[in-house]
Amino acid sequence: MSSHRLFYLALGLIVLGMVSAQLGAYYYLHRLYSPAASQGGTVNTLINYGNSTIKWYNQTSISGSENFYDLTVSLVGGNIEAQFYGPPLNEHFVTAINGVKNHSPYFWTIWILCQRQNAWEVSPVGADAILLENGQTLAWAYGIPDHSPVPGARTADSCS
Repeated sequence: MSSHRLFYLALGLIVLGMVSAQLGAYYYLHRLYSPAASQGGTVNTLINYGNSTIKWYNQTSISGSENFYDLTVSLVGGNIEAQFYGPPLNEHFVTAINGVKNHSPYFWTIWILCQRQNAWEVSPVGADAILLENGQTLAWAYGIPDHSPVPGARTADSCS
């Protein structure tokens, strides 16, 4: 075999390995943060607009098949702006909620309340990948992404 063929074979195997690792990570996180058989129930959602306006939507009924993006669209009456990224991601990048638009260094960030730690964690996945679970508490916070959605609340690196 010529050295060019070996080079391209090695390059192809490296690319295949990288793609496989990315797909594996995507499906692992999707399964980790998406219950397989949700039965419906209620969730709590916080929207912190970053200007001292905080709105809670408590005990919102869910069907068991909704994701957090769909719920958000419903809660704000469709007053949301987002860029959709098709396959393979099939995700929305939210750029505005109720007229409050991303403006660097402030962005909309998703947070998950870690029940055991009573602390907030930045979501490792987008709103479309979060299938809702009964009793879950989630938040959208407009601001610098590492600041808790509730002023003074604790944050966690990950829920355990």
